[in-house]
Amino acid sequence: MPITTASIEIACPPQVVREKFLDFASLPKYHSSFFTSITPLGPLEPKQKIRIVFVGMGKMEGTIISNKPEAFTWLGSLPYIFSGAHTFHFTPSTKTPGGTTFVQEETFTGALSWLMGGSFVAKQLGDMGKKTEKNWEGYNKDFKKWCETGEGSDA
Repeated sequence: MPITTASIEIACPPQVVREKFLDFASLPKYHSSFFTSITPLGPLEPKQKIRIVFVGMGKMEGTIISNKPEAFTWLGSLPYIFSGAHTFHFTPSTKTPGGTTFVQEETFTGALSWLMGGSFVAKQLGDMGKKTEKNWEGYNKDFKKWCETGEGSDA
């Protein structure tokens, strides 16, 4: 069961970071290199649908699993073939006083989940896990800037 993560310190309290994250309509103001849009298709509650559009990779419709003050999770899935539970954590920072450790984490399951791992074969087939991590790091940097300054990405 491969797990991919990317984290960043943000100099804002967790409740502010979470509020800005859940303001999906503002996403195009600060980020354009991985997520094109994130659109809830109903209330931000478990079992509700959410549409995620990726730059150059199409779109997917996920299901919200959890929306709590400390984390937001959706599940994207082709049942039994490939599923990913993507969680965004908003944790009080132990490094930045009054700040947040913002973490993206995705746990992959299903017959093709090994493609997201670090095996020799997965690396030869494009190292999707590492590419995903790099894309998340880019998003995290843009999101940090948006939270701390209200300014969009320079990219």
